Amino acid sequence: MPLYLLLPLSAAVVYALGSISIKRALQDGVVMGQSFHLSNQVLGLVFLPLLIPGWHRIDWSQVWHPLLMGATFFGGHWLTFLAIRRGDVSLVTPLMGTKVVFVALGVVVIAGTMPSPALWLAAVLTTLGIFVMGLGDLKGGHHMLFTIATTLASAVVFGVSDVLVSTWARGFGAMPFLAIGSGTVAVCSLVMWLWQGRPIFFPRGQGTRWAWAGAVFIAVQAMVMGIGLALFDDATGINIVYASRGLWVLAIVVLFGSRIGNTEHRDRGRSFLWRVAGTVLLTIAVVIAVVNRAH
Repeated sequence: MPLYLLLPLSAAVVYALGSISIKRALQDGVVMGQSFHLSNQVLGLVFLPLLIPGWHRIDWSQVWHPLLMGATFFGGHWLTFLAIRRGDVSLVTPLMGTKVVFVALGVVVIAGTMPSPALWLAAVLTTLGIFVMGLGDLKGGHHMLFTIATTLASAVVFGVSDVLVSTWARGFGAMPFLAIGSGTVAVCSLVMWLWQGRPIFFPRGQGTRWAWAGAVFIAVQAMVMGIGLALFDDATGINIVYASRGLWVLAIVVLFGSRIGNTEHRDRGRSFLWRVAGTVLLTIAVVIAVVNRAH
């Protein structure tokens, strides 16, 4: 397995921890806007040191590239928070894996690079597995249409953002590109906060530690994924491996859910089993992606 695929694999695990932490914070009374804005500010701070290397080589006439990427990422991030607030993380996170298909299509449209047949197969299997995960919720009568629609919209927007990073970052300067893009996310968040009437910014009460934990986890995994996308010309393969975050969420919920206040595996019954069944297809897709990259 190419070593760079360890980047999206580790990011997937950290993202799973972050999404579960955010869900717990929201359950414990943290307002969604507080958790969202906190995550964005932590994201901007974590990436800020990357602005130092290559600062003097920045082509400022192209600064709109990272600005556009950052604004796109911000939109995807907001949609994700909406989905997590309304739905289970064991459904939302696996559904986010559909991003790999939108990345594959985006690579063709924006970068003009055609993924290999094996990667297209992996992308299709990923999508099929993810929809199998959500099948039980639809058949079980749960009103998940808003959650599913919002999650898929987030996947589309994030897919565009990833393709922009993969296409533009190296030409601009990978590290400054990521720093400026993440700074844009933080600025957009502050503008939204002002527009919302400057509500209480920092979380308070029982869910505070979970909100901070989620913010840090999400920022760290974003940096790992950003570096992988910026330095390696393999947006599709990286996102297929990253789609394993759905597997990690399910594993964490089953193994540690009771300890962290997440009972989705017990509350959802047969629906949760459909989610587990979908992980088989998702695992096959990840294996295909890794084997394809090994050759």
